[in-house]
Amino acid sequence: MSVRRAPPAHLCYDDAWMRFSTAALLSQRPRERAGWIALVAAAALVGFWIVDAAIDAVVLERRGWSAALVHPTPSEAWMRVLVATLIAAVFALRQERARLHLLSSAVAEAPDGVQISDLGGHVAYSNRAVQEIYGFSPDELRGKHVNSMNVDPDFASRVILPAIQQTGRWTGELEVKHKDGRTFPIWLTTALVFGVAGKPTAAVGIIRDITERRRTEQKLRSYATQLEEATRLKDLFADILRHDLLGPAATLRMTVDVLAKRESSPTTTRLLGQMRRSCARLTDLIENAAKYAKISTLEQLELETLDLRRVLQDVVADFQVPIQDDAARIALGSLRDLPVRANPLVSEVFANLVSNAIKYGRDGGTVTVDVEDAGEHWVVAVADHGEGIRDEDKQRIFTRFERLEREGVKGTGLGLAIAKHIVELHRGKIWVEDNAGGGSVFRVALPKARPL
Repeated sequence: MSVRRAPPAHLCYDDAWMRFSTAALLSQRPRERAGWIALVAAAALVGFWIVDAAIDAVVLERRGWSAALVHPTPSEAWMRVLVATLIAAVFALRQERARLHLLSSAVAEAPDGVQISDLGGHVAYSNRAVQEIYGFSPDELRGKHVNSMNVDPDFASRVILPAIQQTGRWTGELEVKHKDGRTFPIWLTTALVFGVAGKPTAAVGIIRDITERRRTEQKLRSYATQLEEATRLKDLFADILRHDLLGPAATLRMTVDVLAKRESSPTTTRLLGQMRRSCARLTDLIENAAKYAKISTLEQLELETLDLRRVLQDVVADFQVPIQDDAARIALGSLRDLPVRANPLVSEVFANLVSNAIKYGRDGGTVTVDVEDAGEHWVVAVADHGEGIRDEDKQRIFTRFERLEREGVKGTGLGLAIAKHIVELHRGKIWVEDNAGGGSVFRVALPKARPL
């Protein structure tokens, strides 16, 4: 690998009065550059006018300094103007020299390869980066046709050169050859260079080695394929959970129910009751695991305008029979029309919150469901009067397989994780607060439907 050396400092700016800023040197505005030259010419004229007058008065003793300064002879005046003009010309030349040196140094040290060829495709110039990319020195490349560096020996003549002659530029990826014989991809951007007369005189190409980018893209494609396969297997596993395991679980539950009707022994009845609860927990685990596997891969949902009041009414109606065994009651607030942009899947969120409120609430208590207007969102609040949730647990419960223990209550720890993901797909928010009367209040904020 070649080592790039900094150019000698004396080549950048020869004199203190030539130390112009990079912006001034590279200015493309003629008026700005002419202004600098005019300023130097004026300063040189004033300075030399005073010096020449002093020489006439002090050294040559021809006349007084004031007379030499204010009333010079025509030849003296012309000499002073000529010297000032020469100083301005030298300044302009040195400024242009510094400008050209800066531009050539920038091209030579550019991190990307810069190559200039004639209109026939023969290389005239290559910077150091080209040598690092191809392995050939600039002298080895000079005079070669660009076709000789490509894997396809006719690609430049067949595609690139005609394209830049017709449109003025060409950009694309192609395979090229290294000096050691290996091939690798580059990204080439090439365009015509126009001369003073406005006619094309050469072509310049910017070359970037994209070997690492190609390797990264291949890895990403491989990862994407593996991810798709993993997702397919996960969906397959979810289907197996849903269909192949629910059948045996339901059969086991029915068998326990039949045995419970025939048994009169308190001990056996108690054991069968534990089995029934275990079967219910198994069914809940299978349903939630399959549901989470399906929902966790979703990145967006198709939203439509729904009446949130109707959604909540349907959820509460589904729980009216189940809650009779718990002697609990659900109180749904007096609601008006609540248009919301949502997917019907959002009912799963409220069903889970109501179910949890019944499980974790006080026996014989009331579960309250109400909606608050929060500007651009409707906020659904589901409150219970149970033991409540500690502050340190209020974030953890929305993580999968995290659940709070309560005697007699079993669960998978997936329900709130599912609810959170569904709410986030709606660009909403779910959180839990303490209930002023004891217990917890789960809140779900969903964007309102915009009026037509």
